[in-house]
Amino acid sequence: MAAVERLGWQAHAMPALRIEPIMDAVLPLARTQAVLLTSGQAIAALAGRVRPDMPILAVGAVTARRMRDAGFTDVTVAAGTAADLADLARDRLDPGAGSLLVPTAPTYGQDLAVALRRAGFRVSRRCVYRVRPAGAPDAAVRTALAGGVIDAALFYSAETARQFLRHLPAGGHAALRNIRAIAISKSTEAALSTATWRAIQVAARPDQAAILDRLGRRPAGE
Repeated sequence: MAAVERLGWQAHAMPALRIEPIMDAVLPLARTQAVLLTSGQAIAALAGRVRPDMPILAVGAVTARRMRDAGFTDVTVAAGTAADLADLARDRLDPGAGSLLVPTAPTYGQDLAVALRRAGFRVSRRCVYRVRPAGAPDAAVRTALAGGVIDAALFYSAETARQFLRHLPAGGHAALRNIRAIAISKSTEAALSTATWRAIQVAARPDQAAILDRLGRRPAGE
């Protein structure tokens, strides 16, 4: 929100997903050589249970920063996608040195686990949080949509895009024709393409800085 407002825009928050940590998830750590994180949402279930010097491979800079803030000291950053994370693991880790832990949510992280197993790694994929729909937008967002004052909408995952479209209020889809959608990835773009927007733009990299670059500064006089 603050980063958007620094570019001169008025920001409206609409959480599309609700995260529920699974604090009692069993983590097989005895023979784990590294933890691979596809999302910072897993951190709550790891802090205090995984030793601080455990090697961490994080999908992107934001997740890496959150891990360091949580006290983890050996954090390496991938270029932003699960495929990049798999490449980083293949480059940095030895399949014979121990298993890999992929803490994630139900139905998430499956492609990463498959790619790592094909590379010869033993992978323990564990669900440490659940992702629930957050439901319909609040009154402020509904009013902004109905009033046609929203110029752009920022989407940080394909699931966020799907849930946003699923929970639009009556008449909300018509309002999208005047809104520029900015997607963090091609998969997010695909989810958004089921609706009609003024335009769909994809960030040059799958991170917040690239999304804000696509958004740009609010034109003077608007």
